[in-house]
This record gives sequence, structure tokens and C-alpha cells, in this order.
Amino acid sequence: MTTGVVTFDPAAFRAAFPAFAGQSDDTLNGYFASACVFLNNSPASVVQDLTVRAQLLNYITAHIAFLMGRASAGDGSQAALVGQMTGATEGTVNATFAQVQAQNAAFWAQSQYGLLFWQMALPYRTFRYFAAPHVCS
Repeated sequence: MTTGVVTFDPAAFRAAFPAFAGQSDDTLNGYFASACVFLNNSPASVVQDLTVRAQLLNYITAHIAFLMGRASAGDGSQAALVGQMTGATEGTVNATFAQVQAQNAAFWAQSQYGLLFWQMALPYRTFRYFAAPHVCS
């Protein structure tokens, strides 16, 4: 890890998330870069503990990999559908999905990885008040 920045390790990621063992380094690096859009990976990040930030970024990376895996299923199952299921019927199989926004839990609840991230990030989503510094003259 560079000072204040988490460096992605594809081999360690695959060991922690074996469901993505077949993904190439380049693909995983791309997903990690996308994860850094959701969570700042710089010394200015709200998550200052690098171990915690690495864990959060890995869960975001896994969530993205999961969503992209659904998109590339290619088995005719319409696995590429994204969103939360809002309705379903059994006869002639029908399902409806609602689009979700990344700012809320519904986006993250599309995978177990995203939901774990959402819960783990709770302390960083709460309001924080920082009083103005006291200046003596």
C-alpha cells in the first residue's frame, strides 16, 4: 500500500472472493478502478484506516463483478436484468424490475457483496459535525 492509498491485489481478491477466480487481472483491476469512484481511495478519504478501506473497496469490487457477471451470463436467462424485482408471476413466468440509484441501499442490495459493503459503511454515512477551530487573538 502506498501511503494513504489502497493498492489492489487481484490474487488476494480472488482468494477472498473465489466466485471471481476466473476473472483476469485486467478485468478485476477495472472493477477496482470503478469501486474507487464509489469510495475515495486517497489520503482525503472519509475512511482513513487503510485496512477497513481495502475491505470496503474489495466488497464494492465484488459487487461490480457480480453485476457484470450477470450481464455477461449469455445463457438466455435474462440474467443481465438489473434492479430489484418488484413483481413476479408463476404462470408463463413474468417478472418486473425497478431501476435503482447508487445512492441508496437498493442498489447495493442486488448482491450479498454490495449489501455487506452497505452495512459496513454505515459509520461513514452518518452526519458528522466539525466545529470551527477556535482562534485565539
